[in-house]
Amino acid sequence: MSERRGVVHRYLSSRKNIAGMAGALAGVGLHLAGVIGDVWPVVALGLYGVGALVGSADAAAAPRLTDALRSDSATLLSRIEPRSEALPAGTIPAVRRIAEVVRLVLDRLDEVADQPADRAAAPERLALAAEILRVDLPMCLDTYLGRAPSTSEERAAGELVAQLDLIAAAADRLAAQVPDIHAQRAEDLTRELRRRYDRP
Repeated sequence: MSERRGVVHRYLSSRKNIAGMAGALAGVGLHLAGVIGDVWPVVALGLYGVGALVGSADAAAAPRLTDALRSDSATLLSRIEPRSEALPAGTIPAVRRIAEVVRLVLDRLDEVADQPADRAAAPERLALAAEILRVDLPMCLDTYLGRAPSTSEERAAGELVAQLDLIAAAADRLAAQVPDIHAQRAEDLTRELRRRYDRP
């Protein structure tokens, strides 16, 4: 239901609808000026159709960076999961956990807090999330998978585990820096209720 309402709202605010409405109003104006008689509803409807047809289409909305990063996260997982046997044990769960933490950060960034400091810090935090998903994780995994056959598997696995630990710690720090709006609202509501009902 809400999706249908959104489609209707987008059309009502579209350039095509506005051009059509301008044409329909011109038809009403012609009737009021005495140029056309009782057929004015048909003329107004026709002018609406002409305006809607010739009106320019709205530019397609660019996807938000947070949505693009969620897609990158899913793409990365779908790319490496079939190669799980070629990776050290525990790699896939570690990468999944990092991706989940970063997705949590992206969800929180979609609802930036009302505090100016949080809004100001959002671009930097988004850049860190992008770096983790688009640079660090793919580079570590591709480096391991693309190693030379002569490279010690044990040593390469140790390096990958250390790299994933470092990335996971960075993702956790990032999540700790981005406020949880829902938790803040719940705390604010609790304080307000305590104030109103005089409970300690």
